[in-house]
Amino acid sequence: MLVQSVDSVRTDKLYNACSEFAGSLFYEIFKKMYDSIPKSDLIPRTPAQEWFTNMLFYEYSKQVAKDNLKSLVRTIYEQLAQNAYQ
Repeated sequence: MLVQSVDSVRTDKLYNACSEFAGSLFYEIFKKMYDSIPKSDLIPRTPAQEWFTNMLFYEYSKQVAKDNLKSLVRTIYEQLAQNAYQ
């Protein structure tokens, strides 16, 4: 059985929180970009379509933070870890 140290569990949780934070920032960016597109009343959007679009942007932002924003997440993590673990 593999036993992890308390510090490694803390750092894993902190890194995941930093990744979620970066993802939430980009979720807001994606929503603002989408909201800036002019909409037509020709085909009305249902609440289900709005919900799906929001969930899609949420998943996109999680993937972006996980795959493409590692340097940003690492920078946030290092800044928080420096302050939290001293």
